[in-house]
Amino acid sequence: MTRTADVAIVGGGIIGASVAYHLAALGVPRVVVFEREEILGAGSTGKCAGGVRLQFSSEANVEMSRQSILAFERFEDEHGVVVDFKRTGYLFVLGNLEDYAVFRNNAERQRALGVPVELLTPAQAQELVPMLNTDDLVGATFCGGDGIANPHAILEGYAKHAKRLGVQILKSVEVTSIDLAGDSVVALDTNQGRWQVGHVVNAAGPWARQIGAMAGIDIPVEPVRRQYFVTKPMDWIPDPFPLLIDWSTGCYMHKESGGMLVGESDPDEPPGFGQQVDWDFLGRVAEHGSHRVPLLAEAEVLRGVAGLYEVSPDHNAIIGAPATVPNFICANGFSGHGMQHAPAAGKAVAELVAQGESTSISLDAYAFDRFAREQMPEFNVI
Repeated sequence: MTRTADVAIVGGGIIGASVAYHLAALGVPRVVVFEREEILGAGSTGKCAGGVRLQFSSEANVEMSRQSILAFERFEDEHGVVVDFKRTGYLFVLGNLEDYAVFRNNAERQRALGVPVELLTPAQAQELVPMLNTDDLVGATFCGGDGIANPHAILEGYAKHAKRLGVQILKSVEVTSIDLAGDSVVALDTNQGRWQVGHVVNAAGPWARQIGAMAGIDIPVEPVRRQYFVTKPMDWIPDPFPLLIDWSTGCYMHKESGGMLVGESDPDEPPGFGQQVDWDFLGRVAEHGSHRVPLLAEAEVLRGVAGLYEVSPDHNAIIGAPATVPNFICANGFSGHGMQHAPAAGKAVAELVAQGESTSISLDAYAFDRFAREQMPEFNVI
């Protein structure tokens, strides 16, 4: 038997859940989420480090963060779920004058947009993190409006509220093919039956390209592994402790359950779907982490986590439909920013479906067709 959905959302992570909730809140009927795993958020959401920041290099991403942070602040009142959003701040520490010049210019643009970012000397950075090694630093930037939040709680809140508003969330249901008639998607086939659909929202994260290919669309998103490690509790970590990023090495850390979450991006990591923790990589992370915060040298590691970024060519999200299939809406390529931009992005996608081009945030920087014209990439990517 063929069933019917006005909007079919492929992917039950934080983006899919946010889109589902916002569609239902706008009164869109028959919204169905298809999640191939047994639990929601088993992909990138479940491996997220939880950072939330205004310190982006593009105006579009700053505004996406601003609107999402407002949503996090209201989340408990609106959804009855505590998401532990804490404004611990982000501290970028910089080891050479070239990087410092870039961050100084970024800070000027950010302040013009109302972002309370500060330029710091190494000594001022050490006032925020007393155990910080500043011997090879030339400066830093800090924004007290940045912080961390709980991605699992955010996902839970959106999913629960979406279901209360009538959204169907189907787990262990995998989309296997997409049918088109002319330039429109008309149906999905799944491992549990066929669905006629009015719109499809691709919220499949690192698997976005595979879903797009089913509709004849090439979505330029690649999966890339990212890893972090969590230590046992340590009594020397102050509270609050900012999310600290050593820009020279890509090493980042923040307080996690009394210990420290420490990770690092690997510029040599090839695209792929592997999510096994590489314990040899821990040596590199430990070296860079303990250089910047020497007390980390004595830390004991509890666990390692490996997950996937969904990376676009310019490290910006792809939001909207290609001209060839106007009822196939992309919500992909967040390049590590999906959790922190989920509220604003989900609302914008819902508005695209329900209201056409009338959205509460400009999506020009995220348009599907932007790759045909010159576009500034996001610089502040961790």
